Amino acid sequence: MKVGDLVRVIYLTPDEKQKNPDGHGKIAMIVEGPNEVGKIKLLLPNGASLWKHCTEVKYMPKDSGYLKE
Repeated sequence: MKVGDLVRVIYLTPDEKQKNPDGHGKIAMIVEGPNEVGKIKLLLPNGASLWKHCTEVKYMPKDSGYLKE
């Protein structure tokens, strides 16, 4: 994982699952990290940022053809 990669945030706590009842999680971009304790700073689509542990996100593989027609 490196800066600029897209990840899907996995919700682990019941409070987080209540905020997002569909259970799919949100897509975010890595803007910092990982630091010495394994946390990465994420930028959400609404402009908010948050710190999550690397195990709380799912790496989304790059698909080189997603913009092609």
